Amino acid sequence: MPSTTKRRPHAHLKIVGMLTKFSYGTLFGIWAGMAVFFAIAYFGLTYVGDGYHAPTGLADVHIFARALDSMYFSVITATSTGYGDITPVGLSRILAGLQSISALLVFAVFVTKLVSHQQEVTLMEVHRLTFEDVFHNTREGMFIARKDFDAIIEYANKEGAVDDHHWENLEMAYRQLQTLFEEIPDFYANEIHHYTIDEKREKLLLESAHRTLHRINQTLDALSSKGIDWVSHETSMNELKELAKIVSTVTPLWKERSPYESLEAFEDIIQTKERIHSTILNSIG
Repeated sequence: MPSTTKRRPHAHLKIVGMLTKFSYGTLFGIWAGMAVFFAIAYFGLTYVGDGYHAPTGLADVHIFARALDSMYFSVITATSTGYGDITPVGLSRILAGLQSISALLVFAVFVTKLVSHQQEVTLMEVHRLTFEDVFHNTREGMFIARKDFDAIIEYANKEGAVDDHHWENLEMAYRQLQTLFEEIPDFYANEIHHYTIDEKREKLLLESAHRTLHRINQTLDALSSKGIDWVSHETSMNELKELAKIVSTVTPLWKERSPYESLEAFEDIIQTKERIHSTILNSIG
């Protein structure tokens, strides 16, 4: 039977986890404080056993020089430089080993934290560039859909009918717009993307969405004025209904996530969508 006992994290992992929460200044302060602490310990060893346990040469100099040399040796040990002019003997070897390990641990945490921060900054920049690209693709996609609607209106006015090619373009335009509208809420900050478009870009996106929906109304009006039974074209009709449904779902969510005061623009989109819905109902009725 598998054991349900949870493994306790090792003590050193707890220490590392605690250290990573500190700021860079705090970590440096810990490192410097340890260097001072061990310097005092090396200095103190010069008075133990006639200086036998102190690093070589410390016990043979004046007290002021002894203090400076103790600090020098502590820093050299902490940085793992090891010039060899002062070497640990006796108990100082234990202290030097402990200082090397602890100093390297703090330094490793410092470097890890720095690398982690740089990775986070890089990731945020990748997110920003990705969504900038998606933003431009969204507006471009809506522009292309409007051009398709313009081509259908022009053909219908000229020929008084819509051929298979233009019906197919109409279906594809509706389907493309479904995807584009579904992606809009993702432009705003959330737990996954951490990105929000600025107010200027939001206005451009709102204008593009409104113009696109308005162009759909113009297309339906143009088809109706020429007596073209667009309601009976089942595939394009289904795509149009699905688009209207998605716009009805996305617009309130878009409005809720927006941190800017663009209430009038959202109302224009809702009203334009409602006109599409009314046109569909009136045509079916």
